Amino acid sequence: MSELSLSGVLAVVTPENCRMPIPAAAGGVEVRADLFDSREESLELIASISKTRPVLVTPRHSSQGGGWRGTELERAAYCLEAFDRGASLADVEHGSEAAGQLLGSGKPVLLSWHDFDGMIAPDALARLTLDMEACGPAAIKVVPTAGRLGDAVRMLEWVAQRPAAGASRIGFAMGAAGGPSRILSLSRGAPWTYGAHGLGVAPGQLPVQQLADLYRVDQLDRETRVYGVAGNPVKHSLSPQMHNPALRAAGLNAVYVPIYLSEFSELEDCWESLGLDGLSVTIPFKLDALALANVVDERASNSGAANTLVRVASENGWTLHGYNTDFNGVLDPLERRLGSLADLDAAILGNGGAARGAARALLDVGARPTIYYRSKERGGAVAEELGVSSGLLGELGAGNLHRVIINATPLGLKADDPSPVPGEVFDSDTIAFDMVYDPPETRFIQDARSKGAEVIRGDEMLVAQGLVQFELFTGQKASRQAFDSSLQAARSARSPERP
Repeated sequence: MSELSLSGVLAVVTPENCRMPIPAAAGGVEVRADLFDSREESLELIASISKTRPVLVTPRHSSQGGGWRGTELERAAYCLEAFDRGASLADVEHGSEAAGQLLGSGKPVLLSWHDFDGMIAPDALARLTLDMEACGPAAIKVVPTAGRLGDAVRMLEWVAQRPAAGASRIGFAMGAAGGPSRILSLSRGAPWTYGAHGLGVAPGQLPVQQLADLYRVDQLDRETRVYGVAGNPVKHSLSPQMHNPALRAAGLNAVYVPIYLSEFSELEDCWESLGLDGLSVTIPFKLDALALANVVDERASNSGAANTLVRVASENGWTLHGYNTDFNGVLDPLERRLGSLADLDAAILGNGGAARGAARALLDVGARPTIYYRSKERGGAVAEELGVSSGLLGELGAGNLHRVIINATPLGLKADDPSPVPGEVFDSDTIAFDMVYDPPETRFIQDARSKGAEVIRGDEMLVAQGLVQFELFTGQKASRQAFDSSLQAARSARSPERP
């Protein structure tokens, strides 16, 4: 095997997962030798794996977040033995004595540098790069920790700036904000990225199968169109699981990635560098998205929020168009059941942005929404602004029934959350619509079903608004059935202990 026979997604093997089958999608394996109590055990593992896959051996020093406790002489000797057992490449820290010894032996070395606390400054990165390349390694690896999206973008740019004759570069950023760099680094020229095999060993590490199958990282290139979902939090968004299979089915060179933002302004200088052409926007940035858009559609304007941004070419470069597909998410499931919604009597629970959006959507088609709230001061003001009836949540009971009841409160996001209303508000003529989609079975839904009411889970809203987003992004229609199937498959694949 050549010294850089590793490619695609490397499965990271540790003592905890070493007996698990290596994912078929893995283009190689990193053996974290520093985490094994027995060096011989790790060497035998290298010998076994190297029969079928290229192996990167990593005895990470404790100063760089690893578990190696031996001397530098012992570390170099261990790596030489690993080469004899079949390893293709050894990862040792830049500037270490072990690195010097291995480079002097002529063995293929990946020189690495990590910062688990923060981002490296641009001038320091430039100096570090020159120092690492001057050592003549097979490849160099720089992995800081991102504090904002721009840090992830900087690492992608660093990978792309590799000179034609220079050492291969592996670069991305750890942490929640670094997610896009883990997915897109191969598209910028990195030979591989790292995937979790079971539990991850670094902050923000994504599973091997997800990187390979969902994001197709080894098929992305500089021409790949990038879409994403931006929010805080965004880790558990299921939108990538719906959009990416649809992009693949449409034969598009495109990917849809999660983008964690502390502040929406982080996007400002990243559109071009990321190649970002479209964005789904979730909490808490829908007002920010509306403000950023150059052109706003009527529904986004009326609702005072945008959940979709599309970058559109113009004479002066490009403009951002803002949309609100939450309207479609509210109306589509109801129209599929009831047809016309004109004069529909609907109760909306809550007084936040979700409630406001649902009320606007229903008013748009001639329905009669009533907003119910806990705080008269806040909820009453929203109702007055929209010109709709209102009341206190406590007023809802067996004698105050509505044809449709929509939960637009956050109650249900936690597994032990109660329903915002008593079960007596439901009967067999009621349609109970929960805007919460994760978890799919809230107490609100359970109570409604127990009273014989028809239920609309948040999944339906997520799919309905996502279908419209996909068309706005790509100009193509996606299958409702495919979106729903992808969503349910993603739910089934989630570990039961996920918070």
